[in-house]
Amino acid sequence: MYRPASTLLALLCASCVCASCVAPTGDASDLASHEHALAHPGPWVIPPDTLAVGDTQYVSYTGAGPWVGESGCGGNLLAGTAQVRDWLRLAFPQIRSIGGYSCRPINGDSSTMSVHATGRALDIMLPLDAGDADNDLGDPIGNYLIEHAQEMGIQFIIWDRWTWSASRTAGAKGRSYGGAHPHHDHLHVELSTEAAAMRTPWFSGPRPLPDQRCGTLAVAGGVVDDTDDCFTAYGPATYWRTEPVGHGGSMRWTNAYRGTNPSNWARWRLDLEEGGEYAVEVYAQPPFAVHTATRYVLAHGDVEHQILVDLTGAEGWVRLGTFSFAPGAGQHLSVYDNSPADVASNQHIPADAVRLVRVDRGAPTDPTEPTDPTDPTDPTDPGPRVIDVRELPLRPLAPIFGGDPAIDDDPMEPRGPGGTLTGTCAASPGARALPAPLFALLALALVARRR
Repeated sequence: MYRPASTLLALLCASCVCASCVAPTGDASDLASHEHALAHPGPWVIPPDTLAVGDTQYVSYTGAGPWVGESGCGGNLLAGTAQVRDWLRLAFPQIRSIGGYSCRPINGDSSTMSVHATGRALDIMLPLDAGDADNDLGDPIGNYLIEHAQEMGIQFIIWDRWTWSASRTAGAKGRSYGGAHPHHDHLHVELSTEAAAMRTPWFSGPRPLPDQRCGTLAVAGGVVDDTDDCFTAYGPATYWRTEPVGHGGSMRWTNAYRGTNPSNWARWRLDLEEGGEYAVEVYAQPPFAVHTATRYVLAHGDVEHQILVDLTGAEGWVRLGTFSFAPGAGQHLSVYDNSPADVASNQHIPADAVRLVRVDRGAPTDPTEPTDPTDPTDPTDPGPRVIDVRELPLRPLAPIFGGDPAIDDDPMEPRGPGGTLTGTCAASPGARALPAPLFALLALALVARRR
């Protein structure tokens, strides 16, 4: 949830303390359609439509049995669990990391084995917002898993002080969760034994990605703009600005800042008709492309590359390099606003258009992008602005974000088909307030830290 930060900045702007607070400009409806929604207060609230679908889902619950020591552990994620993990990484880019296997008993119950020890459970890690759960990032994941529980084989979910069990009776599948850990930074998701063995219908189907309405890029390549369905901007709307310039007459931009994790970032999803070698380019529009070490991460084929680019003086198409792509979806380019070093003020980062140009078959650019004879880009030259390119670990290892995939805070896992829980602490649906002194300190810190 980004409500606390935006509220602080609004107050500061009202008192003329923050001269750099600039309201986003441009078409607000367009911004909303391609930007992750703002958060809502309180715990996981499952929408009525999702509850209705969830009531039609049934998955028999299978626990892990008694704890007998390490000899009873599975040794790793089971095949079905690993495939669900990899698919979730593609389907929900807001995920920081996904882990799951942990050989140990349930936290708080030394006599019962954790489902994590069997290889049938996942911890889906998400960024926090001011110490609270970000429901806008986590709720869509939980809701999707509920609506496809029977097809996939999802038997149990814990997220943000709430649980949902596919084995409970209709109308009572969700309950408050009062465990020692509120599960505000990750979803605990359990698969059935059938799902872990890849015997549920989901494993033999097409496995479409949710809300992926992207068009397919032609063999010659093509353009994905910030107004397309294949583009999504994440992070506080306060720090995304839109301008009526750039490729196609619109663009977004934000500012870089020093931080461990990204705050504002964007992703262009790439679905290719045919695999091959493609040059990757981003569109830069002065004066909104300034940052001297803009960080892009390209997921293509089975690898990821981090690309650092100096956008000083950049205008038009900037070549990031040439890379091998596989056919189909699941590939993407992302840009991030965080930097490990100090950042000067007004280091703008654009999020406009991405262009792929086929280079291994001598194919022309996409017909929707006519060739410009004055364009200085050379498909064989990554350009002098690229200052570093390095390969990252594979996606399931979460190379972009941190997080502890070994967390398993499920002291109140279901004990049988009924999913009985022993906790009594109900989650408050109200917003969480900050003490006044802390509120003021956080406000000052935000001004110094951000734009």
